Amino acid sequence: MAKLFGTDGIRGVANRWPLSPEFITRIGASIGSVLRQHPFREGYHPSGFALIGRDTRLSGGMIENALAAGLLSQGLSTLHVGILTTPGIAYLTRALGASCGISISASHNPYEDNGIKVFGSDGFKIPDVLEDEVEALAQSAANAESEVSPADLGRRRDYPHAVDAYTDFLLDAVGRRLLLQGQRIVVDCNHGATFELAPQVLTELGAEVIALNVDPDGVNINQGYDALEPKWLRETVLLTDAHWGVQFDGDGDRAVFVNHDGAYFDGDFVLAILARDLAERNRLQVPVVVSTVMANIGLEKALAEMGLGLERTPVGDRWVTERMRTLSAQIGGEQSGHVVFLDGGHTTGDGLYTTLRLAEVMTRRGADMAALAQGMRKYPQVLVNVRVPRKPPLEDLPEIQARVAQSQQALGNGSRIVLRYSGTENLARVMIEGDDFDRITREANAIADTIRRTIP
Repeated sequence: MAKLFGTDGIRGVANRWPLSPEFITRIGASIGSVLRQHPFREGYHPSGFALIGRDTRLSGGMIENALAAGLLSQGLSTLHVGILTTPGIAYLTRALGASCGISISASHNPYEDNGIKVFGSDGFKIPDVLEDEVEALAQSAANAESEVSPADLGRRRDYPHAVDAYTDFLLDAVGRRLLLQGQRIVVDCNHGATFELAPQVLTELGAEVIALNVDPDGVNINQGYDALEPKWLRETVLLTDAHWGVQFDGDGDRAVFVNHDGAYFDGDFVLAILARDLAERNRLQVPVVVSTVMANIGLEKALAEMGLGLERTPVGDRWVTERMRTLSAQIGGEQSGHVVFLDGGHTTGDGLYTTLRLAEVMTRRGADMAALAQGMRKYPQVLVNVRVPRKPPLEDLPEIQARVAQSQQALGNGSRIVLRYSGTENLARVMIEGDDFDRITREANAIADTIRRTIP
């Protein structure tokens, strides 16, 4: 059968395999069964419950109930926190001593999609070996009959104060000071999991909040989301004379920003700003920032001028986080807006936490994003997405490799070509970076056309 786990958990169309109610129950039972055999990572808490939360998608309730049924059948109790961001679920998993945490979300995807992300008791995403065990068990006939007796079934409970507990963590991260006093901030929640949380937290820190897209109806999540060009956010910042603005995706693990003058700041800029601040205050244990192959060469050069190195990984925040842990790096992230801090009790990318850390730097230094990002120059970068029906290894397709080689020769050594599949969608992504925008656009489209012909 098809592989279940991708780079960000299980992802698919709601009410279709593998996210049909019957199979989701098998997934839940498989998670519970694997947990009964051994813990998810070190520091296992023998508390016997799984913490479950979701974003605002219509299908979230169906998936939550089916997952819970499978978990309960294996004797694992469930604690339900309702609508909460994925990083909020990761934090509470560790803070409350859960055996595991599960976020039901498809991140920035449209409402038709949904997904299942599993965290270990330490708040980090479970490793491949455990995902493989869960996957094998879910797809095997051995999963059909549970060995748990009726007297040992799990119990379902709700935790209505989950948002409050997570809010306390966020406010404590910046000392609960009114660091945003007198600032007007535009917040675009994309009808997702931050729709109440983000405006509340920023208001408590003293901001005058102008909230956009905070009326989720189950099908409008991410309806206008555009991490590359947040037009409505920019227009609103300029129209309202706001100090700055922030846009979150559906499950709140990404954040991108707009300055008071409408300038856009993605994850590359945010990493440059925050890394410089940490380095200048001698807060980095190792002089390294971790990002992905998609990080702009401008970030690498800016970090080098600070005396910092850039470590690149495959695309996906889990790869960034794992490399950070290996290197003992304290900050890393992705151009798309995932930023990971491992210096303050967090374990995954968190858009709202990143927002507070960036706001604290701006307030403490009395400077806006543009001033703080001086020295960071973005090189032209083009990304072309090609929808594909399947994902054969790109390195095994001679026609595509020949076209890439031809483009690389035409562009010269000052350019960079990255060709990869999306980990969450049926897309091939062509990214080219170089000095001449028109030339890299032409070559990116040429490679994209070759992909369309080669993978019909």
